Amino acid sequence: MNETKELNTYLKLLAHLKEKDLATQRLMVLEGRIVIEKALQAGIVPRLLVCTEAEAAYWHQRADNKEGFEATDFPLHVMSHEELCSLVDFKFHHGAIAIADMPKLAPFDIAQVLAPLNKKESLDPALKKCSFFLCLWDVTDPSNVGALVRTAAGLGVDGVLVGPGCANPFYRKAIRASMGNAFTLPLWSVDVHGLEKLTQNGALLIAAALDENSMAIDRVNSKDTLLKAVASPQNALIILVLGNEGYGLPPEVLALSAIHVRIPMERGVDSLNVAVAGGILMYEIIRAKG
Repeated sequence: MNETKELNTYLKLLAHLKEKDLATQRLMVLEGRIVIEKALQAGIVPRLLVCTEAEAAYWHQRADNKEGFEATDFPLHVMSHEELCSLVDFKFHHGAIAIADMPKLAPFDIAQVLAPLNKKESLDPALKKCSFFLCLWDVTDPSNVGALVRTAAGLGVDGVLVGPGCANPFYRKAIRASMGNAFTLPLWSVDVHGLEKLTQNGALLIAAALDENSMAIDRVNSKDTLLKAVASPQNALIILVLGNEGYGLPPEVLALSAIHVRIPMERGVDSLNVAVAGGILMYEIIRAKG
């Protein structure tokens, strides 16, 4: 494909910004300097970066000077702010937008996860000091997935496991909501068999659930089961599992979870948005484990 034809192809994709078309070609959209910078630092090379004239000097420097990046140079196309807004068909205020290859989620490697528990050297540096992971199960809204990834990164969670039915964390809305932290936080795919193997090897699963067995998260103190379990040396690996907003977690995942937790509600509110609830639960579990 020659440069002009390739440019037109990617500009056409930006003009439509249909997630289905992008996903079919395993492409993703990066919006704004912060997100693009994080992608570059993760070694992701844009197929094309389009920016406004006001941003041109910055991105020309970045394209030519790769200091601090693993990525190589990338094609850059400059247009006016009005032209860029016209291209994407909405008022775009980020100044730069890029198309890049969408990463593929690797399956959660059970052997590598168990290595730290067995005091063996892990092949994956991200797992050497692992203690707390977030697992998403059938979280279908990409904005919620992105917000949870961002919160997990901010709270110091070691990684996110993406279960069946979840929105792709590399969809445009998810990347935007994560503020690019989908590129800085380790992400893997996982299924119920993977969770089962983890529990068989000592991992503690904590499920967010509204059932008769669930413990109110605000009851966490030195005498409670949650704190004792989280602080236990046998549970060096802790996984908080969040499910679908409508019907929660499936029975097979609940059955694997040693502890069920909930957030007490008032004023007739039965539940919170999964991204909000997940942030509260992550914070409380991290606080409990110390």
